[in-house]
Amino acid sequence: MRHSVFGRKLSRTNDERKRLFTGLVRDMLLRDRIVTSIAKAKAAAPIVEKLITKAKAGGEVNRRQVEAFLSDRFLTTRLFEETKTRFGSRTSGYTRITKLGKRMGDSTDTALLSFVDERVKTEVVAPATAKKEKVTKEKAVKKVAEKKVAKKTAKKA
Repeated sequence: MRHSVFGRKLSRTNDERKRLFTGLVRDMLLRDRIVTSIAKAKAAAPIVEKLITKAKAGGEVNRRQVEAFLSDRFLTTRLFEETKTRFGSRTSGYTRITKLGKRMGDSTDTALLSFVDERVKTEVVAPATAKKEKVTKEKAVKKVAEKKVAKKTAKKA
């Protein structure tokens, strides 16, 4: 019986299982979705949820814990920046598992593990500035000629 036994072994040793979950979670955070077996998707989804919850809470301790799991500073920074805008309205349920069918090679049931909310893209818009006209030789000569004509008419008047 499996009373009070937590987690899935997936026919791997402890270290292999940790590296498998780390790889799945990193790919999930980088690509926003992964296709994997149903068992792996069900095992990786709670880990992703917990990392997002820590990132939403913020703080230095949570940042260090997330970075220790992911072992990637760039991905950790990106996760902490995105979670406040992307998952701001949610308190849980950040991921979804969609069953896809059987895989061709070994007939394993596959699933799509993806985020519920799409990534929010923000763009910085530069303020509008007046365009300066290119001064060519012809335009410069015309301006000088106009100034001379204006001076002559001013003297006559």
